[in-house]
Amino acid sequence: MRPEILLKNQPVEYSTVFVDMNSFFASVEQFYDPKLRGRPVGVSTSLSAGGSIVAASIEAKNYGIKTGTKVADAQSLCPDITIVHDSPNSYRRIHRQIMDILHATPCYVRAKSIDEAYLKVPSYLQNRTSIIGLIAGIKQALNDLYYGHILCSAGVASNIWLAKMATNIQKPDGLVMVDKTSLSDFYKSISLLDMTGINFRMARRLYDIGIQDPHQFYSASWKLLTNKMGINGGKWYLRMRGFEVDIERIQPNKSISRQITTMPNPPRNRSEVMVYINKISVNLGARLRSKSLSATGIALSVGFADGSWQGSEFKRVSFFRSDKEIIGLSMMLLKNIIFDRPVRRLSINIFNMSMSLQLPFDVFEDKKPLMLSCAIDEINDKYGKNTIMPLRSLNSAHVDLNRVGFAGDLTRERSNPTDKQYFS
Repeated sequence: MRPEILLKNQPVEYSTVFVDMNSFFASVEQFYDPKLRGRPVGVSTSLSAGGSIVAASIEAKNYGIKTGTKVADAQSLCPDITIVHDSPNSYRRIHRQIMDILHATPCYVRAKSIDEAYLKVPSYLQNRTSIIGLIAGIKQALNDLYYGHILCSAGVASNIWLAKMATNIQKPDGLVMVDKTSLSDFYKSISLLDMTGINFRMARRLYDIGIQDPHQFYSASWKLLTNKMGINGGKWYLRMRGFEVDIERIQPNKSISRQITTMPNPPRNRSEVMVYINKISVNLGARLRSKSLSATGIALSVGFADGSWQGSEFKRVSFFRSDKEIIGLSMMLLKNIIFDRPVRRLSINIFNMSMSLQLPFDVFEDKKPLMLSCAIDEINDKYGKNTIMPLRSLNSAHVDLNRVGFAGDLTRERSNPTDKQYFS
């Protein structure tokens, strides 16, 4: 008897929808700037020739430009391409609006990254007609909000992995359903490297055991895969047959950190490094307070231009969450670092965190630094980042910490880690 027959939870057709926003960053740029619409656009964190494209518009992809292409190469492939600097705040804003659309459905929703999410469909909608109506409603809501400038591809299957794979078949604005009757043909239509989770190293490992394409992988026995690949082989056997093995429990923050590269003008002494420390500390303080957290551990790491590192940490100090406290502790840690080479990277990690509301009230605590930090947070949340900047951070305005997180906080933001149906 095949082992999957013995499992209690069998695959359920039309139970999972995966939504992938097409050329997301570039589409957002085109939505906000009408002059970019219909034109090849590349989004990069650096506009210099040595920078890399982090997102290409649908028009740019037609020229072979993709994520990771160098700006110079993109301009060579498409002389008419417009390179724009990334706009992380805009991407986060649109992400939250899209999540609101998805949460308006009767499905359980979880973000997988800033431009991807999956929906677990309730049983009364697990049929082809209802699924088509559900996805049509999502696409219509996107069209009403973005006038056709931000599109999504949807995949439907019995598990997250297959549904995500299905989104790659028709882009942009596609809808592909994969059920048990079409699995064999589906695997015949793709290559190993087309499969989510298969890289060159994994492909070579499969070649070594006689598997050269996805259909052979799908046809391989449980015994062969578990003997050659262990537990992971068993997961692949089930995953490719539509069993759900990829839901992970959302874990609360155990630590928060920020790393920054100081190039091309690396600081060379403690005073210059403090400019960066101030900016990082304000950023981390705001994140702590936004989550109602306090911490007792802090670590500082300094990477030098020659590749060497130095670090120092406090594992247990009094609870802190104000910018002033983080800067003060960082300054103390900085005294343990010897600056005899240019500094290439700086990082601060905050750990040993607890919910602030669960902490005992300290009548001797100086509340003024925390009150000031919270007031600045409130104004910046309302009127925009850096509307008010602490004086100690004034000289660090050139330090850009605004980068897009592809999961992490945005994933936790609208997900329920106590959902017993999916996270038990």
